[in-house]
Amino acid sequence: MKRTLRTALWALLLATALCAQDAALVLQRSVGYGTLKNSTTLTAEKRAEVEAIEAQTRAASAAGRYGEALKFMAKASAAIRGQEFTPLRALDAALVCKLDRAVLEPGQTFEVRLSQYFPLDEKPAAKLAATVVLLSVPSEEGGKPVETTVKTVADLTPDWNATPQAIKLTVPQLPDGAYRLAVTLAPSDASEKDQPVRKFVAVRLAGGVSANVQAAKARVTQVRTKLAGKDALLSELPTAEYRLQLFDLVNAGEVDPTRLDFTQELKDVAAALDALEAGRSSLAARRGDFRRAYLSKVDNTLQPYRAYIPNSYDGSKEFPLVIALHGMGGNENSYFDGYRGSFKVEAEKRGYLVACPKGRLPASMYTGTAEQDVLDVLAEMRQAYRVDPQRIYLTGHSMGGYGTWSVAMNHPEMFAALAPIAGGGSPAGMTKIAHIPQIVIHGDNDKTVPVERSRVMVEAGKKAGAEIKYVEVPGGNHVSIAAPAFPDIFDWFENHKRPAAQAVSAGSKN
Repeated sequence: MKRTLRTALWALLLATALCAQDAALVLQRSVGYGTLKNSTTLTAEKRAEVEAIEAQTRAASAAGRYGEALKFMAKASAAIRGQEFTPLRALDAALVCKLDRAVLEPGQTFEVRLSQYFPLDEKPAAKLAATVVLLSVPSEEGGKPVETTVKTVADLTPDWNATPQAIKLTVPQLPDGAYRLAVTLAPSDASEKDQPVRKFVAVRLAGGVSANVQAAKARVTQVRTKLAGKDALLSELPTAEYRLQLFDLVNAGEVDPTRLDFTQELKDVAAALDALEAGRSSLAARRGDFRRAYLSKVDNTLQPYRAYIPNSYDGSKEFPLVIALHGMGGNENSYFDGYRGSFKVEAEKRGYLVACPKGRLPASMYTGTAEQDVLDVLAEMRQAYRVDPQRIYLTGHSMGGYGTWSVAMNHPEMFAALAPIAGGGSPAGMTKIAHIPQIVIHGDNDKTVPVERSRVMVEAGKKAGAEIKYVEVPGGNHVSIAAPAFPDIFDWFENHKRPAAQAVSAGSKN
């Protein structure tokens, strides 16, 4: 009875979560779908077939039937590839694989739950077998993962839209580290066209980490009490708290555990708390690239951002600041962990402060609360460091390019120059930011965000009288153009300073 109730509650919670997230998921998958379509040559007949399915996708999405929209998008993708939309291909698009926790300890029992974004129109002809394995993530590039089979379950019938399929597992005795849990679903009589369905979930094995995190959280509470009334030091506690919250976010599936070393995180938190207890700032002396966080007044949640402080910063003078907005599916780490680190190389060479907000959901488009996060991170940096109010800049790639234009249009008094990369926006809004110099980068072979999106913005901006340098990269795709543009972007920033009479007075914390 208890197990039945627990399963029913899980189904209800999962359905609620999926309902809240499916609109963003449709948006994210539509970006990949658009890239696929734009990269494929279709006959007139095939294009008509695909566009008819797209009409069904749009109708379902407009009606809030996001699972159905995902199904039609998957069907259109199969048509573009010239594949039959078999029940297994439908299952591959529908399948959701979630764990009840992602930080695991050897010998611990946990569950993997299989559900679906939408019901299948036709079930596979044969029952399926699920094989669950753990694949180690090699620490060195080129290393081979070690595969450990955890469990095999036979005779499964995909009908998990309303009631998830729970598979109970025991963590094998393996070394601590980053792993991927792979669930493979295959029929016993699979034909060549019916490839097995395989889903991956990132996990981390870390013995004893749960108890250590709880002890560190208790110490944070003690330090907060000790620092009562010392606002400058208290403002640094959210950074330590967020690093501990990462443990919960990993377990909830919201943060990739393969990129985290909990042992190091706990050491860093302990060192920060030691400094704060001794009455010293834990962040003031830090240089280079590191995580920070603040408590959002929008919803009282901890919101992270990534900061870069050049070695030349000593607090004796004001420094320029760049706010960099990541693309769809990314997060606050993307600008520093991606592009082979070239963005922070330029920041160090030229002596720029950099901050990268998370922007809430990976598909937020920097609107609503995600836009407020951008403003809050700007305010945080101005409070913590000596920022030149005449040299605050905004840049972003892809979704971040859209965000660069939209945030600037809503707050045209804040920025000295803009640098949207492979983005787009509202041409009518260019009159609001005609006074802001802009460098715009786009590749003419971009299959994800068509180059026309920047062309119309540039045309509208020039008609409004804006100073715009447009760099259209011949043959450039959506990704390849970004890193090579960073030197030009910083050159643009170097050469544009906001007039003192117009320097931003906004951006202080609300």
